[in-house]
Parts: sequence; structure tokens; C-alpha cells
Amino acid sequence: MPSSVREAAIAAIFARLTTELAGVVVERVRRSPIDVTRESLPRAVVTAGDIDADATREPMQTHYTLNFTVAAYVDAVDDLALDRALSDLHARIVAALVGWQPATLGLGEVAEGGAGFEPFPAGSSKAPAGEMLASFSILAIAPTGAPYL
Repeated sequence: MPSSVREAAIAAIFARLTTELAGVVVERVRRSPIDVTRESLPRAVVTAGDIDADATREPMQTHYTLNFTVAAYVDAVDDLALDRALSDLHARIVAALVGWQPATLGLGEVAEGGAGFEPFPAGSSKAPAGEMLASFSILAIAPTGAPYL
């Protein structure tokens, strides 16, 4: 049975990150906050965002742009190591996604949107910890009126 455009895209992205990010726990859609003192780090959480549809680019086809984020959490021995770990995990996520062509027919390449980096306040965990939030988008093309792949 075909999946919705949104589900097909986010499932492919999740599978890609799970395969490419050795040593990183990868999750989909998490509403509860990360407990950096109790949970295994590094950790990445993939969350699908809004979807834009454009039916004017090609007859009988709708071009969908699915926006999604990857939040990554790390800890380290000190502040400098934390900053480096956040930067490194961001680079690994970008390298895994940007330029990659999913095998699912109708899905296009991933585009990078930008990222923010935030060390958590001192005292909020035993060791320095922080978060990186990167935004991306992926193109999907499906027949107009049938948003399935």
C-alpha cells in the first residue's frame, strides 16, 4: 500500500540517518524533552514540519516541499568539547542528507536550510550538554489529487 507523501519522505529520512549516524540514537517525532542526565547521548530527533504544495509547475503533478528538522543532543567533558561535538554532529547530519537521493520514486534530494546551536546553561546537567537544531526540506512529486508514493 502506498504511503502519503509526508510519511514516505520522513520514513526515508529517518532510515537514512539511522544507517549513516553510527553511535547516535535516532528517533522520530518526540514530544517529551530530552533528559540529558538520564538518556543516551548523542541523540538525534527527526520531526516533519509543514508541507507546501505547488500544482502549477507541471501538468497533472503536484510538487510538494516537505520541511523537517533534526534536533541533535550531545554532552561532553567541557565547554569546548561540547561546541566541537555539536558542530561535528551537525556536519555528519548534513553529510548524510544533502545530495542524497532517496530510493523511493517521487522523492527528490534534500536541501539544507540552516542550523542553530545552543549549549544548555551550566548546572542543568552533570556534564556540559547542548542542542543543535537544523532545518531541511525535501521535494516530492505525486499525481495531483493523489498525494501518495
